[in-house]
Parts: sequence; C-alpha cells; structure tokens
Amino acid sequence: MKLSGDQAFARGALDAGVAVVTGYPGSPSSGTLEAVLALTRREAVHVEWSANEKVALEVAIGASLAGRRALVCVKSVGMNVLVDPLMTVNLTGVDAGLVVLLGDDPGAYGSQNDQDTRPLVEFAELPLIEPLTLSDAAAAMVEAFDLSEELETVVVVRETRRFAARRERIENGPRARRPARRRARSGPTRRVTHPRNSVELHRRLHEKLSSAERWAESSSFNRVSGGGRRGVVACGGVWADVAEILGDGRDDVRLLGLATLHPLPRQLLSGFLRDCDAVLVIEENEPFVELRAMALAHVAGVDTSIHGSLDGRVPREGDLRPGELRAILAAWNDRSPGAPAAHGGSPGAALADEADDDRPPREDHCAGCPFPAIVDAVRAAAVETGGEPLLVGDPGCLVKAVDRLHAKFAMGSAAAVVQGLRHGGVDRPVVALFGDSAFFHTAIPAIINAVQHAVDVLFVVLDNAATVTSGFQPNPGTGRDARGRESPSLSITRIASACGVELVRVVEEGGDVGAPVREGLEHPGPALVVVRSRCERSERTE
Repeated sequence: MKLSGDQAFARGALDAGVAVVTGYPGSPSSGTLEAVLALTRREAVHVEWSANEKVALEVAIGASLAGRRALVCVKSVGMNVLVDPLMTVNLTGVDAGLVVLLGDDPGAYGSQNDQDTRPLVEFAELPLIEPLTLSDAAAAMVEAFDLSEELETVVVVRETRRFAARRERIENGPRARRPARRRARSGPTRRVTHPRNSVELHRRLHEKLSSAERWAESSSFNRVSGGGRRGVVACGGVWADVAEILGDGRDDVRLLGLATLHPLPRQLLSGFLRDCDAVLVIEENEPFVELRAMALAHVAGVDTSIHGSLDGRVPREGDLRPGELRAILAAWNDRSPGAPAAHGGSPGAALADEADDDRPPREDHCAGCPFPAIVDAVRAAAVETGGEPLLVGDPGCLVKAVDRLHAKFAMGSAAAVVQGLRHGGVDRPVVALFGDSAFFHTAIPAIINAVQHAVDVLFVVLDNAATVTSGFQPNPGTGRDARGRESPSLSITRIASACGVELVRVVEEGGDVGAPVREGLEHPGPALVVVRSRCERSERTE
C-alpha cells in the first residue's frame, strides 16, 4: 500500500490506539490530522481543529489525564504558541501517552520563517524522534506513545515538509491497534507543579531523559551502514536521499542515520566517531547534532574532525534537495577533511541548473484574491482621514498583500503591534489587518488590551469564513467542526462588542470599505471593521 508521510503517521497513531487528536492548521502536520479524519468515525476518535495550538495541547493534556492517548498536530510556528503549557507538563508528566507531531518547514515554503524547532524541543527537555523513512514513520509513532507512557512524559515526533509529501509503498498488514486505557493512574493532584515541588519534578525529568537515552541507544530507528574511515551522519528525513546517493554497502564511506535526536544516543554516536577520521554531519538548518557531536567528541577524547554547516560544507539555511546533497557529498568524498567546501562555502551555488532539484515552486495559487484590493481601499480611506497609514498584518491570506504592509509577525500580533506604535508616538493612522482565524486564534486578548488602555487604533478583520491558506479548515466562526458537522458559529462582531469595542461595523461582500474605515479611524478608542469576502477557491472545494 502506498502512503504519504502524513498518512503513515496517522496510521501509526491509530495503531497506537489514539483516542483524541487536536491541532491547528498549518503545513506540514495538518495532513496527518486530516488523514485521521478520513480513517475514523466520530464515535471512535475525537478530532478537532482547536482555536489555537496552546488550546490544542491543553485539550490533549486533559485527555491524557483521563487515561486516553492523545496526539497534537502543529507546525513549527505553532510549536512556539504551545510552549507555555509544554514547560509545565514536562514537569508534571502525563498519564496516557501524549505525542506532539511537529512539522518543520525548511525553506519556508509555507511559513513566515525558516525555523528549525529541534532546539525548542531540547529546551523543553523532551524526547525527540525523527524517523528516517516512511516505513519507520508508523512504527515510530507507536513507539512514541509507548515511550510517553513508560516515562510519563510528552514525546515529540518531527517531520519536514518534504517527508510529509513523500509517498512510499508500505506493507498493509493486519492492524495491531492497542486499546486506549480507560482511566488515569493517579489522583487529581498528582499532576500539579508549584514552587515547593518544581525542583524535584525537574530532577525527575532529567531521570526520564536518562531513561530515554538508554532507549535511544538500542533503537532500531537508527542505522549504521558502510565502512571506511570517512563518515557521514544524516539526521532524520534527509537520510533517505543521502543513503540513495551514496549507495548500499560502500566500503569507503560509513553512514549513520540518526533518528533519535534528543537525547542523542551518546554511546552509539561516540562509537561511530571513533571509527572515523573525519565525519560530515548533514542536517537541515541549524547545527543541532553537529555541535553536540563536537562536544561529545571532546568529552570522550575522540580526535575525529567533525564538519557540517559550521565550516560551510552544508548550507545552514533552507532545505536540502537531492541535487544539493549530491554536490555536498561529492565535495566531501573528493577532498581532504580540512579542505574548504567545493563551491566556496556554498555547495548549493553550483546547482542552479540541476534538473532533479525538485523544490516546490513558489507559485501564485490565489489569483484573483480580493484581499489586495481591500487593503488598497483601507489605505485610501486612511489617507483621506489623516495621512499615509501604517498597515500591520498577520500571517495567512495577507501574504497576497505583503507589498502593501509595513510589518507582519505572528498570528494575532498585528492587533497588539499597532497599540505599541501609538504608545511609541506615531500620530499617523495605524491599522491592524488580520483574518477571521487569527481573530479567534490570539487577537482577542490584544483587542481587550486596546479597550482597557483606550488606544486609538483600527482593527480590520478580513473574514473569508475559513483558514484558507492551510487548506480551508474550519475555525470557531465557520459553523462546522473538523468532521464537517454543524456547530455553533461564533460572531466576531458580538465578541468584539463584548470585549468593549464601542464602534463595530460590517462590510458585506463587495460593499464599500471606505466609509466604515474612515468612521473607525475618527472614532476615539479602538474600532473594529469586519470585511466579509468569501474566497473563490473555497467554493471550488465544496
């Protein structure tokens, strides 16, 4: 049976007996939640697109306390959002298995940053697994749930966009679905951290990590092949391409595929280093393993020279595609350990014409999007009111109008940034623009803050009734849940009014934007305008 990476992770979660799956839309990782939806009934598995990632984790924590296995699906920037509860549940521990599927996006094909989230998982002091192959993905998910329960801690499984999109034939044997546990093993106060016990809980967390390292030392998800005194460490999903390029059974290159990235299997890695005179670490983005391998070699007294992104042999930015990996490995195999990279420190520089460099095209998938014209109308109205405005946006569909914005940061941030502009002395019109999903995600607290401090700002909510850029998933205002069933549709205008915004206006599809924007900018204190404009693509997907 041929499965994608998304589907393989979903199959593994179901084989592990997952009972609750939560998440917030974002690629990669959304595909796994959607695959679970396609494979299950509501009665068997509760699946939801939560209001934001923090809520998604907290719902999963509750399910774990109730004795049911839970999976949280988030992308890199979503992991940033859930760090707050993550940094206490790591101390309290969990009951039934709780796994976070983390989707990183090297190359920022669908993200506002080129983020490597592995250091954040290490910061949270949690086990991190990144399977090498799709064949391992389902098994790694089952193992992650088992490890989570054995150690009573959250376990993170990482994927990248390229891994999620891969397709591979996987044996479709009988499902060994595990029964979900029926009740938590502890009383109601066991999972509480406070000043009197937090240090002891931190000590126990370190003991759990030591146990996780012992597990990693014997994990079948790590692979060693080849021979010779020159070595390559390929981390996570890049291993498959590296192994294919090097070929099986080479006696001149020793290859370590490393899937257990935190804690590292130090004995396995130090033994590999001892067997080599020089080692190249291949990983996308940050020198996460490279730095730790250097530290390990120093402590173990191993004099192997270690190379990677720190000496320019591997790019530190973006993703690694087969063409680029071929150039990196050719340079490594053909030159002495101390020589500079083959392309002057930039292996990818020689690959502009590489035919098999299959990076996803950064195409315009939203031709005819109404948002740029709406932003232009907002700007024109602001100019009439008080001069050239400062326009601050949020991620999402406003990517179509980024050339019109002065700033764009994170979900929900525009509503607060414009307040800072005011407090910083800006006397021009300031406008925060964000979508309906961002409103429910994290903009509401910022709106409350503006009301409390009576800040003269205008919020413009661009409402297209879905989380469009990530795949038209529902949000609290769409009136349907993840399975498409009818659910309460929360009103943006009523919520804004309840938060204390006195001037709230709505512009229906194709209506005049200028008048309510001018009214909002002239109003003392915060004002909010909802501009409803349904995405044409959503009509084609229904």
